[in-house]
Amino acid sequence: MNWKRAFVICICAVLVTFVFINTFASVMLNLEGVELSLSLELAQKGSTTIHLPPIGVLKAYTHSAPISLNITLHNIDLDLLKIVIESINDKYQLISIVKEDVQKAIKLLVIKTLILSVVGSIFVALIFRLTKREFISYSVVSLLLVVVLLSWTFFSYDIAAFDKPEYFGTLKAAPWLIDIWNKGISQINELGEQLKNMSDGISMVFSRLDNLASTEESMVRVLHVSDIHNNPAAFDFMEQIVQNFSVDFVIDTGDFTDYGTILEDMVIKNLSKLPVDYIFVAGNHDSPNTVEMLSAIENVTILDCEMINVKGINILGFSDVSSKALRIDSSDEVDNLKLNLTIRDKLRTLSEMPDILAVHDPEATAGLTGLVPIILNGHVHKASLKEENGTLIINAGTTGAAGIRGIQSKNDIPYSAILLYFKNDEALKKPQLFAADIIKISNLKAGFQVERIFFDQEDRK
Repeated sequence: MNWKRAFVICICAVLVTFVFINTFASVMLNLEGVELSLSLELAQKGSTTIHLPPIGVLKAYTHSAPISLNITLHNIDLDLLKIVIESINDKYQLISIVKEDVQKAIKLLVIKTLILSVVGSIFVALIFRLTKREFISYSVVSLLLVVVLLSWTFFSYDIAAFDKPEYFGTLKAAPWLIDIWNKGISQINELGEQLKNMSDGISMVFSRLDNLASTEESMVRVLHVSDIHNNPAAFDFMEQIVQNFSVDFVIDTGDFTDYGTILEDMVIKNLSKLPVDYIFVAGNHDSPNTVEMLSAIENVTILDCEMINVKGINILGFSDVSSKALRIDSSDEVDNLKLNLTIRDKLRTLSEMPDILAVHDPEATAGLTGLVPIILNGHVHKASLKEENGTLIINAGTTGAAGIRGIQSKNDIPYSAILLYFKNDEALKKPQLFAADIIKISNLKAGFQVERIFFDQEDRK
């Protein structure tokens, strides 16, 4: 064989080998309920890339060899993952738990890559009709090249590179995703402990406060929550109120999750534990996937341009425009104006007026005062209650203390919710708002606050 032919065949053998590796060098891995795939491909700069659809990609330059190790999320066993997260304190403990499974997967990937290098040589041998001796020579060259690259990757690999990863994708998700990895797990666990320690005290005070309210059978208690933002601790907060105040049902004005991804959806199953109906209108951070999962829970009702009657109270709800797309930006002025007009059109067609209008963004209900008795909003993360043109505008603030962002904030963003008391009006033959409790629990220090406001039913008719 002349040198020119030998050179062409050698180049083809190498190229075909890497094409086979780029195409087929992948293995599936199940880490404590998280199903991933690992794959290799040539790259200009060595890196480990973690693909988390649909929110984006985390990349760290972990080694010097020109190979990219790609890790792609495919599926999550939410129940199993929740158990794992509750049992760990930080990322290093998590790494130790999954280390053995990862090592096995990497060994399997290495073996598969070496086999693919031989398969590539066989493919070249068939094309060029190589002799047995030529085939062995080129197979050895391909194998050696792959071994060198894999060894180079292994010996230069530095897991500490993930302390400062790069992020590509949805811009607003970057700090959330990176901080979840770096410190979110330990902070969520610390916060859960803090709320657990406060639980007995909260129960006692809630019980005493509830004695102040009317014990009439006609009293209907409605808990308004909003902006949970994927914080598991919010459910401890809600459960305390539901149990100690004998809440009849809950109205949630959106932003249940942060980015509407499967990574966050494990908290959704907590709703099935609440022993009351849960009325939900989607916010801008919720996604079609979030809404679909919520709708599958038996005690959850999704409201979007619909009115339902619960315990004699008419509730009209509209989802945020952004919740119907894979975006997390707040709805812009045009979107809110269109939604506002849609609400007005709906009100004109109703034969019976709603007692409560529930919409996530206050901008979407601007100018609707005087048309409905009560408007419930969220979005702004600040609890408030004000009257305008005979309409009470109530904002539950953030029942999840703004989620991970609230945990990391230096400012005290409290857990907040508002409990509404409706008392039956004999003349109108339906419940009318009688009182409201604005309930807040500090995020940064032990302590809570409850403010009770009474309303004159005569002024609200």
